[in-house]
Amino acid sequence: MQSLVFDIETVPLPFDESFDEVQKEYLLRNCTTEEEIEIQKRFGALNPLLGRVVCIGIYIPESKRGAALFLDDIDSEQTVETDDMQIKYKSFTDEGEMLTHFWQGLEERRYQAFVSFNGRNFDCPFLMLRSATLGIRPTINLMSGTRWTFKVTGKNYEVEHIDLADKLVFGNGFDKNGAMRRFNLDFYTKAFGVSSPKSGGITGYEVPQFFAEGRSREIAEYCMRDVRSTGELYEKWQELLKY
Repeated sequence: MQSLVFDIETVPLPFDESFDEVQKEYLLRNCTTEEEIEIQKRFGALNPLLGRVVCIGIYIPESKRGAALFLDDIDSEQTVETDDMQIKYKSFTDEGEMLTHFWQGLEERRYQAFVSFNGRNFDCPFLMLRSATLGIRPTINLMSGTRWTFKVTGKNYEVEHIDLADKLVFGNGFDKNGAMRRFNLDFYTKAFGVSSPKSGGITGYEVPQFFAEGRSREIAEYCMRDVRSTGELYEKWQELLKY
C-alpha cells in the first residue's frame, strides 16, 4: 500500500468573460477603488466558483514517483528523472478532462493514506466543488469524516486523510504566538530540515501571472516541488510525531 500526497495550483476565472453583470456587481459590491477591484478579482483563485484548477500534483513517497497534471495549449506527456524522483508531466487543453483523469486515477488505485498541507481547507473542497460546477462527479469524497477524524471514502475502502497543517498543531492551532501557532509549508520544511518548495523562484501568488504568460510547465514544476516537500515533511511526521 502507498500514500498519496497531493496539491493543486489555481487561478481566477477570466472576470469579464465568466460572470454576468449581476454577478460582477455582487462580487465587487464593497470595492471603492481600482486597487480593491483588482485585489478582489485575484481572490478568485481561492474559490472554486470563481477560479479554476491549472495543475494537480501527486507524489508517492514510498516509490519516489510523482505526476503533474496541468493545463496547457497542447496535450502532451513526458517522464523525467530529477534527483531520485521520477515525474510524469501530462498536459491537458481542457480542465474538465484533467479533473476527470485525476478522479479516475483515485478510483482505480488503493492508497493507505491521503496526505496534504491544508488540503482539508483548500485543495479538497476546491477540487470537489470545481469538478461539480463542470458537471463532473468526484469518484471519492475528499471531505468525508469529521473535523477531528478525516477519512477519505472510496467505493470499497476508507483511509485517513493526513492534513499536515492540522497534524503539526495537534488539531488545534488557535494560538497565534505560542506553541500552537500555524505556519506555512515553507516555514515548516525549513524548521524540519527538508527541501523548501520556494527554492525554485516561484510562489503560489505568482501562479496566475505565470499562467497568463503561458508558463504552464513552470507552474507544474513548482507544484511538484510542493508535493515533494509535503511528502518529505510527512515522512518526518511519521518518524517523529505519529503515535
